[in-house]
Amino acid sequence: MEQNPILPAEPLIPQRLRMRLIDSVKRPTQKSLQAETTVAEAWPLNKDGNVSSLICVELVAQAICALSTWRRGEGARSRIGLLVGVKEAEFSYSSIPVMTRLFIQIDELYHVGDYAVFQGKVSSESAFFCKVIIQVMEPEEEVLPNLITSQRIDSWEKEKETEVCDV
Repeated sequence: MEQNPILPAEPLIPQRLRMRLIDSVKRPTQKSLQAETTVAEAWPLNKDGNVSSLICVELVAQAICALSTWRRGEGARSRIGLLVGVKEAEFSYSSIPVMTRLFIQIDELYHVGDYAVFQGKVSSESAFFCKVIIQVMEPEEEVLPNLITSQRIDSWEKEKETEVCDV
């Protein structure tokens, strides 16, 4: 059995269609992971054959999501997480040409409960594009749907109050 197989990213992340940016992952450990992808014409932030380097933040976030799903074991489904903040970001170039093969390396710096901080680096074989430190939160599965439902109810109740006041 191969020690570090290349795994498809699709089952490990919730993003679909043109927002699924990473193609594969390899060398996952409990605290790190490598991902790979090729910059595509259909990607967001593409202008005249170059994608803004800001896309590196999303690449790192997707790699973090893939690691989180991989940690939960075979058959685990990806969950929605929250990008809480970008603590630091260093960009070496303003854009990345379409068809560039990218390598994303993420390493967990620390983890407390549902909150974690990761360092991510994005490079190609010939260039270094970005280093970011990202704060993320992955609440328990039930928290987000309950929060969304609660917000909908609050919003609906406020609408009703406004209608009563307008009468």
